Formats: sequence, C-alpha cells, structure tokens
Amino acid sequence: MTDIDRKTARDAEARRILATNDRGGYTVPNDGVYPFQWNWDSAFVAIGFAVYDEDRAWRELETLFLGQWADGMVPSIVFHRESDRYYPGPAAWGTHQEPPTTGISQPPVAATAARAVWNRSARSAESRARLTALFPKLLASHRWWHETRDPDGTGLVTVTHPWETGRDNSPDWDAPLAGVTPTVDVSALRKDNKVVDPKERPTDDFYNRVMTLVEEAKALNWDGPAVARNLSLRVCDIGVQSILMRGDRDLIAIAEELGLSEPAAELRRRLDRSLAAFGRLKAPDGSYRSLDLRTGLHAPAISSGSMLPLYARALSVEDAADAVATLARWDEAVPYGVPSTDPAFPGFDPLRYWRGPIWLVVNRMIADGLAGYGYAAEAKRLTALSRELVLERGFPEYFDPRTGEGLGGRDFSWTAAMWLAWLSDENAASILTEVRA
Repeated sequence: MTDIDRKTARDAEARRILATNDRGGYTVPNDGVYPFQWNWDSAFVAIGFAVYDEDRAWRELETLFLGQWADGMVPSIVFHRESDRYYPGPAAWGTHQEPPTTGISQPPVAATAARAVWNRSARSAESRARLTALFPKLLASHRWWHETRDPDGTGLVTVTHPWETGRDNSPDWDAPLAGVTPTVDVSALRKDNKVVDPKERPTDDFYNRVMTLVEEAKALNWDGPAVARNLSLRVCDIGVQSILMRGDRDLIAIAEELGLSEPAAELRRRLDRSLAAFGRLKAPDGSYRSLDLRTGLHAPAISSGSMLPLYARALSVEDAADAVATLARWDEAVPYGVPSTDPAFPGFDPLRYWRGPIWLVVNRMIADGLAGYGYAAEAKRLTALSRELVLERGFPEYFDPRTGEGLGGRDFSWTAAMWLAWLSDENAASILTEVRA
C-alpha cells in the first residue's frame, strides 16, 4: 500500500470512528472504556469535526456546556445517558446536577477549540452567532479557574484531584497522593481494568486514594471555595496552568473578534497575573514542574506536562531552549515521542497510562509550542513521528514510546480527531500555530 493509500484509508477510518462514537451531539472517547462525554476529549474532538462538519463541531462544544455549573465550572464528565460500564458513575459523585456530572473539571481546552472551529468555519452569520453564544460560557469557565481555584489571587490555580489534570496517574501526583489516607476500597467496583490490560491502567491503591478525595469533596457539598482550600490534595498542575494560559490567549482573540473590549481587558489582566506567578513552577534544576501547594515541593520528574509552557508561550527564550534540549535527550532514550514521563526517571513505565506512554493530544500541543518559539525543524520532526504512529498503529488511546505499540482503548475519538485536524496533512507542521512567542 502506498503512502497515499495509507493516508486515504486512515482519513476514512478516523471519520468512521467519530461517527461510531457519536451519541447525537456529543462524542464518547471510546465505547468500551468511556461511555460518557469527557470535557477535554470533546474539545479536541470538536477540532477534528471542524475539518469536515462545522455544524457538528459547534454542537460538540455546545453539548459540553449543557453540563456547566452555575458557578462556571465545566465538569470533567457529563453523564447524558445511563450506563453501567463505567465507574465512578453519577451516584459515586453525588453532585445532584442536571444533567448529572462529576464534581471536578479538566484542562480548559474549550476556548482554544472554539477558536480553532471558528478559524475553520465559513465565517457566516450563523458561525458568528454560535461563537457569540459560547463566549459568555467560556468566559465563566475561565473565571471559575482564576477565581474559585485561585481564591487568594496568587496567579496559580489549584487542582484538587488528579483526574482534573487529564494526566491522571502521572508521577506528579505520587507525593501529593501519599498524603491522602484512603477511607474507601473501590477495587471491586472498577470496570476499566476489566476491559483494558491492568498493566496499562492505574493501580487499585491509586483509585482508593482518588475516590477518598471525592468523599472529602462530597462532605463539603461540592462547595467550590471550600474544596479549593480544604481537600487533602492541592496542587498547581503545570499542565492545567499552561493550558489555561493558552486558553486565555485564545479567548482574548475571540473577544477581540467579537468586539468585546472589556472581557478582553479582564482576560489580559488575569493572564498577566499568571505570567508573573509562573516562576514559582520553576524547579531548582531549571525545568518547570507541578507544585504541591501544601508542601511547596515540585514534582519529582520532568513530564510531558513540563513541555506545555511552550504551548502557553510562558517561557523565556532561554527556558524554551532548555525544554527543547530535554526533548532532544528523550529522543535519544526512546524512538517515539513524547513520553509522558522522563525515560530516565525510576518511575517511568512505558505501558501504564500517564507514567510513560505517548498521547497525541499532548504531542499536538507540544508541537504547537515548538512552532510558536520558532523551532520549526523540531515541530516537523514531532509531527512526522506522530503521523507515522497513526499510519502504522491506527487510533488507540495511547502508544508505547519504545515500540510504538497501541495501548489502552481502541478506536479512540481524540486520536482520530488529531489525525484529521493535524496529521493527515503532510504539511501540518508548517501551519501548526496562530500564536507566536
């Protein structure tokens, strides 16, 4: 099969996956493991839909915001339909929302996705109307992060649960979770490790600790400020902080497009505050890492999240060069990038979820960051490696950085979306970004 034939086949397969996982207005990540609407998954999926179905792209975001809380939070999962194939479901969260939702959020990619959909749109009156209708919801979400999750106005936002970060069981959370005393044992309730090889999933101990955090938040009636100040885990995640700052930039661009000067000025003030505080995430070795807000300690390892300040345009030229050097070192250690944890770290695990494997949505953000800082060759290389993974392995949830083997769930929506929106075009690396450093 020629490269053109392989590309054509992958294009068709990616569209088939999105159609198969479509539930009429929202897309499940995959049918076997994740039967609901996930927050940042849907944002990336909307970018994929925008390539060939603008209406469906807007509806993905619009349906996500049906679950937005009154305080502005966009939850990590919206349970539009009942399913017994996933734990923890609505009863475990006890949020009493309609539609049912979790009580935590996820990395705020939606503003960036809305801008991407708009930029691919027909720029029609209907497109503008849909963007205009989404804007106050996006703004409320960003205000929630900057206010409820930064109640003291420090410029750094708090996550209170590893699942909020999207990088669920990263080594970043080992030390913070060690301070959580498990009060529940949910090992018998899990469904994920019955569908996917347990070697590729988080451990039972991890689940017991993170579900203890859910019980703590339920005891506080999911009160936003109380949760932010009192849970046993409070961390500034380098990934969430970076994605929020990039989202602020994209939401400013949307506000300017819509002629909304006051919200744009508000967002600039918040972004400036975040940039001023960002130095607190710089570890003694010069890398940027998550910060445990309870202990003041940085995460023990450099992770793929440590590369997302490139995506946020939050680094100096010198710090950006250091991040690129780290990526080059990783390239020498494993043939495929970007691993989710430094391959030299003792806790690196190439099979287990966010402790080593490659995720294409993170590769896309890192490639965007490289391009934004002028590292065109590095962005092109990462794009080419990511493209080859899909051409060779298809659309799994994540990939082994040593072999390229597909891991986790199969027929995965955001992997398919990244192919359509980024990797299908051989010249994708040259059009990665609209935000320069």
